[in-house]
Amino acid sequence: MPFKTDIDCIYHNVDIRFHDDQKKLISLRRAVNQLHFVDGLSKSVIAARVGVSRRFVIRWTQSMNQDVTIDSRGWPKGRRRRWSEQTERRISLLHKELKKGPDAFYWGPTAIAQKWLTRYPADPSPPLRTIGQILKDLGLSESRSAKTKRGASRYLCYPEHTIYETLGRVMETDFIGRRYIKGTAQPIHFVGFSFKKAPRLRHYERIEAQTADCFIRQCESFFARFEKADCVKMDNDPATIGSGSHKRTLSRVVRFLLTNKVVPIFAVPRRPFSQASIEGNNSVFARKFWNRRTFDSIEEIDSALVAFNDASLQYTDYRSPAKKAPTKDPFVPRINFIRQVREAEGTKEGFIDVLNETVLLPRAYINYFVLAQWNLNTEILTVSWEVDQQLQAIKNCQFPIHPGSKKL
Repeated sequence: MPFKTDIDCIYHNVDIRFHDDQKKLISLRRAVNQLHFVDGLSKSVIAARVGVSRRFVIRWTQSMNQDVTIDSRGWPKGRRRRWSEQTERRISLLHKELKKGPDAFYWGPTAIAQKWLTRYPADPSPPLRTIGQILKDLGLSESRSAKTKRGASRYLCYPEHTIYETLGRVMETDFIGRRYIKGTAQPIHFVGFSFKKAPRLRHYERIEAQTADCFIRQCESFFARFEKADCVKMDNDPATIGSGSHKRTLSRVVRFLLTNKVVPIFAVPRRPFSQASIEGNNSVFARKFWNRRTFDSIEEIDSALVAFNDASLQYTDYRSPAKKAPTKDPFVPRINFIRQVREAEGTKEGFIDVLNETVLLPRAYINYFVLAQWNLNTEILTVSWEVDQQLQAIKNCQFPIHPGSKKL
């Protein structure tokens, strides 16, 4: 196309591959001006072809001899509009201090803002975005992998609102296994705890193995030290959910939680996003703790883990929430299961698996997420989906506790 050749030539002459700085922006202004007055193209065509707004084209086609080098920002070129060079030096210094030493774990914008308040209490701290931008400009920010695209879970009615806004305070937990000390074959295991909603918290403990005993022991310790959540959300691990063959059983972990009046929530199998809070914190654990150093002994791991947990407490500024007033409503033992409806092989129906029991659902719900709530008093399973932040029941069915399972 002749037009494409012309504009390619203009881009080559003014050397515009990107125009994210002032020099290239001036070249873009000059190119727009030339396309209009020399090539005679309309402003709408220029905007569409060059990839700028029509307002930009109008601004820089006022006259053929227009000065396109005008800098009307109102502050000196190469300087920030509000924050001084002293601010940059302070941020650089705080970053260096926070990153120094074997017990350093957090040195990003949030940690710098916290440090600023104690170091320079008379001067307001820059916003987190400003600190992040200054770190980037100084070459001090760490590259992160591209974020995964979101939206599918909401489109498929994942019950986010119900879980985190209506069921009470939800704690997420997860096992982290198969870490190794260099030169040894024995795996090292950890368990992590986190709260997605404020007051936020991340906490990790080393455990001997991924077993129900270890999980229960660490939960007891966590409840005593921090707080007892209303619900505990976890993966469908054999140690937590129980038998892989018997139907409708109550695992030891489930009985422990219900005895403590805590409602178990089991996440969607093989869908890490349904444990977003703890999975994100596991990434922090890997980057800030495990991958940053080489451990030579269990004792060294335990010592460093204490420092990491202390740093995490300071970073999240965790404060135990005020205790709730006792309620007169009796605790109803129940278990929640988040599931994605699948198509039953050889049929036209949908189904979910709950404790090795197949629960059939209408075909219209295939691929959507549902919340199955098992009331252990009535032994009825209610399957619902969330629409406009409201649960709508799809199916109620009898779901008796397995006769061989110990009841509460």
